[in-house]
Amino acid sequence: MAVLLSAPCYASSSSESNSSSINVSDEQSVATIKGRAGIAVIQGDKVELDRRTVYVNGLSYGKVPDLCEIQYIVTKTARTLYVDGKPRSPAAK
Repeated sequence: MAVLLSAPCYASSSSESNSSSINVSDEQSVATIKGRAGIAVIQGDKVELDRRTVYVNGLSYGKVPDLCEIQYIVTKTARTLYVDGKPRSPAAK
């Protein structure tokens, strides 16, 4: 039996040196932003890379390198943001 997951997702980037993508499986949904800027909306969360700062639902997760890879992974039990493969927590206020 095949299971079809339906989740509102989209990805957008602003130039050729940037890319955004969404991958959805039975186990997890992964939004990836590469480059200097991009937006991904996945499982109701908006992930945005803008001016070297990454945001999830408008909450800053801090500055990032000029060129980087952002991944936002949603599982049944967790939502985790990674910057260049390292987990990231919201920035201190």
